[in-house]
Amino acid sequence: MRYKQMADQIIADIESGRLPGNSRLPSLRKSARLYSVSMTTAINCYHYLEELGWLIAKPQSGFYVSQPAVPARPPGLPRFESRITTPHMPSTAGGMNGPLGISQLGPSLLPTAALNRSVKRALRHSSEYLERYPDPQGEAALRQALASHFAGYGFPFAASELVIGNGCIDAVRVALELTTQPGDAVAISSPCFNGLLELLALLDRRVVEIPSTAEGIDLEQLEHHLSRRHVKAGLFSTTHMNPQGISMTPRQKQKLADLAETYATPIIEDDIYMELGHGNVTPLPAKYWDRSGYILWCGSVSKTLSAGLRIGWCLPGRYLERYRQHRSVGQFGLNALSQAALADFIGTGQYHAHLQKVRSQLKLQISAYQSFLQNALADNIALSHPSGGLVLWLQSPGLNCRELNRRAREIGLGIRPGCEFTTLSLYQDCLRINAGWPLDYEQNGRYPARDALQQLIGLIQHP
Repeated sequence: MRYKQMADQIIADIESGRLPGNSRLPSLRKSARLYSVSMTTAINCYHYLEELGWLIAKPQSGFYVSQPAVPARPPGLPRFESRITTPHMPSTAGGMNGPLGISQLGPSLLPTAALNRSVKRALRHSSEYLERYPDPQGEAALRQALASHFAGYGFPFAASELVIGNGCIDAVRVALELTTQPGDAVAISSPCFNGLLELLALLDRRVVEIPSTAEGIDLEQLEHHLSRRHVKAGLFSTTHMNPQGISMTPRQKQKLADLAETYATPIIEDDIYMELGHGNVTPLPAKYWDRSGYILWCGSVSKTLSAGLRIGWCLPGRYLERYRQHRSVGQFGLNALSQAALADFIGTGQYHAHLQKVRSQLKLQISAYQSFLQNALADNIALSHPSGGLVLWLQSPGLNCRELNRRAREIGLGIRPGCEFTTLSLYQDCLRINAGWPLDYEQNGRYPARDALQQLIGLIQHP
C-alpha cells in the first residue's frame, strides 16, 4: 500500500532524528506533492501514524511528531534457587485463536508467490522424488542449501553433518529421546517456551529452571547442577528467547559450550529465532563455540518462512550417527517435494531476500506494538525490548494471568498467560503477545491484530 510505504519513510526519518520530537510535519497537501501521492494516500498515512503513536494531530495546527516515549521498564527477572520440578500438560485447551496467541508471521509477510514458484520448479522434477523413498537424513540438495546459507553468517558446517526433520520441535524431541530417559531432569531457562515444557511433560522428563538474567541465564546455577549431575541434559534457546526476548551474549554462549564439554553433558540449542534479529548482524549460536560436539543445534523455517512446510533440522555433533538412526526408526524420510521446494527457495536467493525484508518490518512492528500498549496502559505495565524474534513479554502488577486467559477465551481471544512458561509459582502477572502480524493488516474489512490488541487492552484495564 502506498500510504504504508510513505509511513515507513516518515518513521525512518523520526528514528534517525531528521524529524525530531514535537516538530511539525508538512501539510497534507505539501506532503502529497513531496511523496508524489494522492491526497487520500497522504491522509491515510498521517492517520495511520497517529494510530501507531508516531504523530499527534493538533486542531487548527496540523500534525506533529510525538515526543519520544520513555521506554517502559522491562519485566522483572525473578531470582530463585533452582530445583528439580515436574512439568505438566496444560489443563485447559484453546487459547490459540487470533493473531496474538501463536508466535508467527502474519499472512501479509509470507512470500507466497515466490514460494509457489519454487514449488512449481520442484514439481518439474517430481519423478526424481516419486520413484524412491526420501533420504532418511534429509535430501542432499536441501542439506547443502542450508549449509551454504548458514556459512554466509560465518557459521560453516558440512551438509553431511545435518539431519532434516519435521520442524524444530521434532528435532528437539529426537534430541531429548536420544540423550535422556524418562524421569531424567533437563535444565531449561525460566521462563521457558511453553511448547518445550509441554514436550518435556509428554516425554516424562523433569526440569530444573535456571533463572534468566539480562545477559542470558544464570550460568553459575547451571554449573552447580551440572557438576553435581542433577541434570542429564540442557535445553536452551540462546538467541531472542521466547518469551522474554533476551539473547545470550557471545561470552555466555561460549561459556555454555565450555560447560557442555567440561561436564560431558549434551546441550540442546533451540535456535529457531536466530535469523529474526531486528539489526544488521545475525548472532552466532552457541554451537559455533562447540569444540567437542556436545551441543545439538536445532532450527527451522517455521518462524521465518512457513509453519506449514514442517521442515526443521539438527546439527547433532558427536551424536550424529545415533541421531540419524533414532530419526529413521519407523520412518522413511520427509516429503521430498517439500524439501526440494525449500532447497530451490534458498538456492535462488529468495530466502535471503525475504529475511532482509521481514527483519526490517518486524523492527517496525515491535515498535508499533510497544507504542500501542504504552499509550493505552501508560505506567501500568513493564514491557520487553527484544532485539529480535516475534513476541513481547508484558508484566502488569496485580494481573491474574489465569483469570485474564479465561476471560480472553470467552471472547475468542488467544493469548499466552505467563503461568504457562514455568513449573514454579512465577510470572502470574505476565503474558506473551505475538507481534508478528502488522497492525494495519486488513482481512475482510477488519484489522485482526489491531482489534485483538484493543480487546486485550480492554481486559487488562477492566479486570
